Amino acid sequence: MKKEKFKNIIFYLIVGGAIALLGLIALISIFKSVPDLIDMPFYTGLAYFIVAAIVILLIYKLNILSKINTTVFLILLIMIALAPRLLWISLVQTQPFSDFLHMHNYGINASRGDFKGFVDFYAVFPFKMGFGMVLAGLYSLFGTGLMVAKLFNVILSLILVLLVYLGGKMFYGEKAGRIAALLIALWPAQIMYTSVIASEHLFMVLFTATVLLILSFVKQYTYKNYKFFNGNLSLIGIGVLTACAQLVRPMAMLLLPVFAVFILIYKRYRANTITSVGLGVKSVTLVLICYFAVINLVNIPIQNATGIDVTRSDSGFNLMIGTNIEHKGTWNEEDFGLIKKNNYDFDKVHSEAKQIAIERLKGDPKQIIKLVLAKYNILWGNENYGYYWSTVSAGSSKTEAIIKAHPRLFYGVSEAFYILIILMALCTGICTLREKRYDALIILMIFGGILISYTLLEVQSRYHMPVVPLLILFGTSFLPGTKRYEV
Repeated sequence: MKKEKFKNIIFYLIVGGAIALLGLIALISIFKSVPDLIDMPFYTGLAYFIVAAIVILLIYKLNILSKINTTVFLILLIMIALAPRLLWISLVQTQPFSDFLHMHNYGINASRGDFKGFVDFYAVFPFKMGFGMVLAGLYSLFGTGLMVAKLFNVILSLILVLLVYLGGKMFYGEKAGRIAALLIALWPAQIMYTSVIASEHLFMVLFTATVLLILSFVKQYTYKNYKFFNGNLSLIGIGVLTACAQLVRPMAMLLLPVFAVFILIYKRYRANTITSVGLGVKSVTLVLICYFAVINLVNIPIQNATGIDVTRSDSGFNLMIGTNIEHKGTWNEEDFGLIKKNNYDFDKVHSEAKQIAIERLKGDPKQIIKLVLAKYNILWGNENYGYYWSTVSAGSSKTEAIIKAHPRLFYGVSEAFYILIILMALCTGICTLREKRYDALIILMIFGGILISYTLLEVQSRYHMPVVPLLILFGTSFLPGTKRYEV
């Protein structure tokens, strides 16, 4: 009885907290980001809210997509996913710059055998070698042209669309899967971001695939059929995929505690507590073993070739950036200078950065609260990254000039889509609370974990990208006729 009460308390804290945070994000987007981005009065956001509410009502009431033959739907879905992305990368000639340029150049150098041809500060951020090596492999096979990487982004986008379709269909039903996949296919900011050579495209596929595999394991194996020797392939897959995602962007390791908490607290495999806990511990242990095995095995050739140990990870520097009140927790030249000052030494940089961050957090509490709210606005309040990063270094053709001349249009469309997704997730959160749906906790814990992490770490609006496919998937599960599964 005590354990059940504890589970319920944790459930209400997670779901209630998620509802409150989604509500805050919706308010920021509607009343702050929309007016700022499109340069209109603050009440303009109400129009976005009303339109989003009407779209949600139509999605809820209408059943048009479900009437389309599955094969026909999939063909249309693939066309809808590919057409705007191929059109965008052909019209907008985004040139890599800043960190994207460093990554592109390293991919070229490594593809030609120069595995140590990276910028000095990569020694402080070992994870950057992961995507650099992926680009190197891509360039060695298909050449070093920018279009190679951009077409790779398009392919990854299509994979993401299909993953969300399969996941939505498997967990919540055909209607939910189709709507979720269509929303991913029409995601404006991601369509525009396709022309940017960035690690987020690959990371989203790996991250989303891992989450879906976790949900699949939770759904498939219950007290009715889970034994010591079954389900192990899924557990191995979870560990391997999490490791692969971690080698691209370090936020992936968040999935490990989320998986452990859910399996150990919310899964009951046997009436006997000791046996049930034993099966849970075995599941978590196997995932961890596979995760660390893959990270360390991949590191061997990379470290031999580059001298960089990709198993190392530290958030000290990002914590320092994230606590800079003057720059609102975003990248700045002043803090970046600490890397050169410490001669690109991993331990020295992160150690000193951590101390600076701690001292900053000891400052005026009111300023810290203002910083957190400013960071929430930057990270969660808008969808401006797609248009911004794809056009800031684009060419000067007639078409590009027209696109650059109308930022309010592209920002407005991106923000309207984002508000729709947040409101759908908010609706589902309320339904989850009312129906006491434990199956929603995994996605909500991931969302909450990422939100809490970036409360202190460096922020950019594009850093919320990996959460959007999960919120879309989650947001369609309140629709009529969606399935529920036992946990």
